[in-house]
Amino acid sequence: MTSTPLVFVSHDSGLLGHWQSALAAQHSLTTQRFADLTQQDLPPGSLVWLDHALPDLPDWQDARWAALLARCRLVFTSSRPAQDEAVAALAAGCAAYCHAFADGATLLQVQQVVQAGHVWVGKELMQQLLSGVRQALRPLPPPADDWAAGLTEREREIARLAASGESNREIARRCDITERTVKAHLAAVFYKLHLVDRLQLALHVHGIRRQDA
Repeated sequence: MTSTPLVFVSHDSGLLGHWQSALAAQHSLTTQRFADLTQQDLPPGSLVWLDHALPDLPDWQDARWAALLARCRLVFTSSRPAQDEAVAALAAGCAAYCHAFADGATLLQVQQVVQAGHVWVGKELMQQLLSGVRQALRPLPPPADDWAAGLTEREREIARLAASGESNREIARRCDITERTVKAHLAAVFYKLHLVDRLQLALHVHGIRRQDA
């Protein structure tokens, strides 16, 4: 399904099997300890799926995180997702945060977004983050749709949905188009607005900027 080397890290054999099945990666590299990641060479361009429940998982201040994240893209997963944990993971440099046992379609969505070089944030977390951001940052003056200057009507529609946390699959269903078309429109939106991921898009669409901006 993909040429990207996948590395699955969990001591839960059921979770490893779920990932391998959902991502059609039966021959992926698997390991049961965080320490193993720092003691072996990862294939170039690796995408690491890591289970928060690892018994030897260090705190985010541990220098091994920086060394690991410099060598791979990392999806941090939890069977009990929490906003604070998600923020910490993304702030540390992880490329995504999601439920460890999410359905196959969601896991595939996460992988596709990360492979494209973006950061994946689920709908619920996106809404929580936006709520927190609105309290800490000030909105721009509200001139209608200035944020969408240069976008087509369809691109504006898809940008709004993506900025609200809708997945590509949900956007495709609501707009009655294919997921491939959604990806193409989002790529055009990111290019035209000079953005790199959905979180930046959400802040842009909702007219939010830093206090010192």
